[in-house]
Amino acid sequence: MNGFFRHIIRKPTFVYVMTALYFAYVVFLIVYKWFDPPSIGSSYRMILVMMGIFSVVPLVLFIIDRLLIIKINHIRLTIIEIIVFSVILTYYLLVVNPF
Repeated sequence: MNGFFRHIIRKPTFVYVMTALYFAYVVFLIVYKWFDPPSIGSSYRMILVMMGIFSVVPLVLFIIDRLLIIKINHIRLTIIEIIVFSVILTYYLLVVNPF
């Protein structure tokens, strides 16, 4: 069990950092709206619920990343992740949604 937590804390990767930032943002929004509730008829609550529902995707990516970090060097995995995400982003910007 000690090795599992060591992989989580001491070997950050691109997906790990982005997932941590995403969940920190979601928690900040939930706490903020807990003390400053939206008005009746506001769509802000729906946005928070949708962010909670779509948190499944970063969570799955995080679990896959943590399982891969056990098998692959964290620096090499970070480079692979950045290449994969940059190819996906380039494809989206150039083919799917060109300026």
